[in-house]
Amino acid sequence: MAQIRLMPNGVTAGHVRSGPLEVTEKRGTISGWSIKSTRRLRRWFYGVDGAALDGQGLALTLTVRDLPPSAAAWTATRAAFFKRLRRAGMIRGQWLTEWQRRGVPHLHGAVFLDLEVDDAEELVMRHWLEAASGWGPREHGQMVTALYGLPGWLQYQAKHSARGVRHYQRATVPEAWQGATGRLWGTLGEWPTRETVLEVDTATFWRFRRRLRSWLIAQARAAGDYRRAAWLRGLLRDPNRDRSWVRGVGEFCPEAVAVELLSDAAELVTSDDTSNGAPHQGA
Repeated sequence: MAQIRLMPNGVTAGHVRSGPLEVTEKRGTISGWSIKSTRRLRRWFYGVDGAALDGQGLALTLTVRDLPPSAAAWTATRAAFFKRLRRAGMIRGQWLTEWQRRGVPHLHGAVFLDLEVDDAEELVMRHWLEAASGWGPREHGQMVTALYGLPGWLQYQAKHSARGVRHYQRATVPEAWQGATGRLWGTLGEWPTRETVLEVDTATFWRFRRRLRSWLIAQARAAGDYRRAAWLRGLLRDPNRDRSWVRGVGEFCPEAVAVELLSDAAELVTSDDTSNGAPHQGA
């Protein structure tokens, strides 16, 4: 049997592993963005129920002029910044670290403040300038903008989940930080999440994969992204026939669309339906 996992913003489909569990080594020192950390970020975005996010939402791009001497110094700056925001009424936050072409880090993020907080954008800006004062931040180099409801959240997540490991903003690790960058994304506070797990037979799994691929290609073409459309045509290709039959997929897709694609593929049997508000931890 195969499993389809439906989430508010994405869907995954694959076969459950059989046999003994693979022994994984304890995570060691984090030395930069990896394929696994990028996948974990995307998977977290899939599950967040944007319609249930309360408070004042703000999208952040926060910069510094000077390179902190170490990743530990940058981590301390970020921690001080979010400590200030908690005191000021932050409900939840999400952050990720990337680098400019010149090798200096910047912080992307989304925070939600209590509705009673006045001048939220100015408050966030001021706290960053004070927390990062040791690295020469300039007011004109910061961007704090309102996230207007669900559309704003979806726009934010789409922008910051599309980049891969090789994107220059994730690959340009400062020389002084190489070998020990520290965590590069994470969450704070409680985030509403939802996930529904469905068990389907293999034939339904195959039909669903094909329908999902067709929908993704149509979306890419409608957006004029013909390069992605060409890549998506090969989404299910694999020279190993045995492996291609069970090849899993995981893509951004609105839950309602995924349900429609799945309903069209076959009769479904619900195996599990989970909903919780516990935060997912980043890498």
